[in-house]
Amino acid sequence: MKPVILPKIFQPYYCENLVRLGKDNDGGYLVNKSDIEKSKKLISFGIKDDWSFEEDFIKINDCAIDAYDGTINADDEVKLKTFFGGNKIYIPKNIGNKQNQISFDSTISEDCFLKCDIEGSEYDILDDIIINTKKLTGIVIEFHDIQYYDQFNLITNFIGKIDQKLVHVHINNCSYAESDKGCIPYVVELTFTSSQNIEWKEVKLPHVLDMPNCAERDDFRIMF
Repeated sequence: MKPVILPKIFQPYYCENLVRLGKDNDGGYLVNKSDIEKSKKLISFGIKDDWSFEEDFIKINDCAIDAYDGTINADDEVKLKTFFGGNKIYIPKNIGNKQNQISFDSTISEDCFLKCDIEGSEYDILDDIIINTKKLTGIVIEFHDIQYYDQFNLITNFIGKIDQKLVHVHINNCSYAESDKGCIPYVVELTFTSSQNIEWKEVKLPHVLDMPNCAERDDFRIMF
């Protein structure tokens, strides 16, 4: 197992109710089950051809889903109809402030859970997430290109400012670099909770429920 050292601000709180949603390996995330149970809606930014997270979410809480993705091709749209329908809605738009995108504010309602995997565009909406945190039961977000100083600094600022507790950290092992100082990850997955019943306690990562995104490679052991 390859070691990665992250700053202390990435050290998560202990959460005994973490569950894994989504398919094995890439596409699965750990979230607080309590956040799922109290959600009125799941907001998903980025689904492409994988909605296994959304399928597992409604097994616990059969709530409404709004899923946004403007990159879906015609073949995937046909597949989407096998899951989305009724109060599970697919919107063929990307999130952001550019032309033909949907603004973050227009997607969020009270007591919704946010899943975000939008291939680097997450940095454009971090301030919006912070402003609307009180409306969110929980958040799981995948950060890309973290090997660059500017992006990494935005993540640390986000962790420090958001009014939710960080309860899980996982390194995506699909892409990374190695140097004489150790491994440099390119992608990290972070989970936050609105729950107040979270205690400070040292945790070992990877979590027992974690899986390497790339099954052929070892997962990362995270140290702080």
